[in-house]
Amino acid sequence: MKYLFSSLACLLGLCLTAVSAQAQQPGKSAPEIVRTTCYMCHSTHGNNPDLGFIPRLAAQSSAYIEDQLKAFRDGSRADPPATMYMWPIAQGLSDNQIKQVAVWFSSQPPAEPFPASSAAKEGREIFLHGILKEDVPACASCHGPKADGNGIFPRLAGQNTQYLLAQLRYFRSGVRNDKGADIMKPIAQHLTDDQMSAVADYLSTL
Repeated sequence: MKYLFSSLACLLGLCLTAVSAQAQQPGKSAPEIVRTTCYMCHSTHGNNPDLGFIPRLAAQSSAYIEDQLKAFRDGSRADPPATMYMWPIAQGLSDNQIKQVAVWFSSQPPAEPFPASSAAKEGREIFLHGILKEDVPACASCHGPKADGNGIFPRLAGQNTQYLLAQLRYFRSGVRNDKGADIMKPIAQHLTDDQMSAVADYLSTL
């Protein structure tokens, strides 16, 4: 079963690369694991702009990337995309390869932000000030006023809206129960779908 999932993950990656007009081919300076595996979905530099459900990794916190890869490897992060795509890949990674991936992507320049939407203004307000009457703290208190992250708190600036919205929903439902879920679940449970969308839209513009 493990090999079946691994084959499916590789096939998906190849297909997504083929349909993505802007997917970057592996660069010689990238670690081998990035050139042979990660690039298929994330592009070599972590800035694939076309696949909204796949996160941008460029300029992401090295500590966060490393932590998440280990969570994929040990199965503690169990949202559906993780179990289907990342578990088979991460299970074959050594600590050294995980470190290489984290350092590489964290050192890449961030992607260009997405255009602002009509909901971005509301999202900015929630991100910077929270919703006190709903017990929702300001997102900026952990992720930074520019959403550039802080250690294990991930960079959210310029992230794909679709990916951010999916993660908030996973936290709210309890599907994501990995490190950080104890912080995010009670926050997400007090956000409506529209509020989640607004926050995600705003973050994508940074």
